[in-house]
Amino acid sequence: MRRWLTFVALLLLAVPAMAQGAANPILNHADPFITLHPEAGRYLLLATSGSNVTIWSGPTVETAATNAKTVFTPTDGLRELWSPTLWQVDGRSWIYFTARMPGKEHAVYVLESNTGDALGSYTFKGALDLHGRASIDPSVLAMGGMHYLMYVTVDSGANEIRMVRLAAPMQPVGTDALIAKPEYPWEKGAGTTRNYPVDEGPTALYHAGKTFIVFSGSDTASPRYCLGLLTFKGGDPLQPANWAKSPEPVFSASPEHGIWGPGRGTFAEGKDGTNWLLYAAKSTDAPDAQNRAIRAQRFTWKPDDTPDFGVPAKDGPIAERP
Repeated sequence: MRRWLTFVALLLLAVPAMAQGAANPILNHADPFITLHPEAGRYLLLATSGSNVTIWSGPTVETAATNAKTVFTPTDGLRELWSPTLWQVDGRSWIYFTARMPGKEHAVYVLESNTGDALGSYTFKGALDLHGRASIDPSVLAMGGMHYLMYVTVDSGANEIRMVRLAAPMQPVGTDALIAKPEYPWEKGAGTTRNYPVDEGPTALYHAGKTFIVFSGSDTASPRYCLGLLTFKGGDPLQPANWAKSPEPVFSASPEHGIWGPGRGTFAEGKDGTNWLLYAAKSTDAPDAQNRAIRAQRFTWKPDDTPDFGVPAKDGPIAERP
């Protein structure tokens, strides 16, 4: 009996522990953004709703979708509200999101919190001036005491990632720079019917003194939608030559686990110090953008301090360790 109990104990140690009550997918929306560290003990999660800006929150990364609060519902015809992200600047929360006014192209719009409470009320500040170009997927890179707006232009026959310095949350200044454009077959949906060239959804990731931009490659509707990686080499972040693109995707479909088109990566640090990747994906290889949902899993780092995202895990209980 003692030998049997020892065997059972060893077997349990060999199986990844599961987060209590948490299972993938965690939210039936796409385009996730999660706060890196908890606000007042809660992680804040945003995602595309299409018609409003909602903040979900929860006590842990994997339960961040526990409670929902809508902080903005447009009344002036604004539609196609996509990809909101939330940033703390000078004691206020700023939400950047994509939207479209009737008869106009997509643009980046902004909300400012009225107090220091990220779950409080917000004021609509209007659109950013990005040289009049149709733009989506806003996010922020912090470097050298400055903030840079990353966004995606969609008016050149491809989705391309650009960057501009922010003098203040509503003040892009100077010339913007093209940081990434589709080059490789995996950025162009090779092997599928959805082959529009796309680099989009840029998100900053920092580790061990290094700065990365994780982005999505290929058409959003393609089952080959995946995550790519830009690594900062030093110097001026507005110089495209100072970013090196990895020649292969760093996170892609896992047919053996029933996950296709994983993209729109966002990151958080758990209260235990571990690292989390949240992403949107679907459980079918259909060439459409329907039924994308948000999933969460832990990740680690390679010896060279680049991220090791592994492969998309099966839907179901979330493992507490990779």
